[in-house]
Amino acid sequence: MKIRGEIEKAICRVSNLRIIGVMASHPSKTFTRYTLKKNTLLNLRDVENALRRLVEIGWVEELNMGGIKVYRLNLGNVKVHETIKFLKNVKYI
Repeated sequence: MKIRGEIEKAICRVSNLRIIGVMASHPSKTFTRYTLKKNTLLNLRDVENALRRLVEIGWVEELNMGGIKVYRLNLGNVKVHETIKFLKNVKYI
């Protein structure tokens, strides 16, 4: 995927941006869909759709912990790291 398309797919929706913001506030933490639902005030369907998109482009990692899916930011992705810096600089997080 071209960089422009990846960036647009990652932050073009409020749901994606809210999830990135919550995860970036605690970058070493893992999150369940329900924790993200609670912290973003999104409905579960929107959380699931956003996570699917973010996993697809490699911004979020999906892990299986004892049969439970958890998610965390892919801090090895330079674009994720730079987006976190931007969100901190503009006081979004």
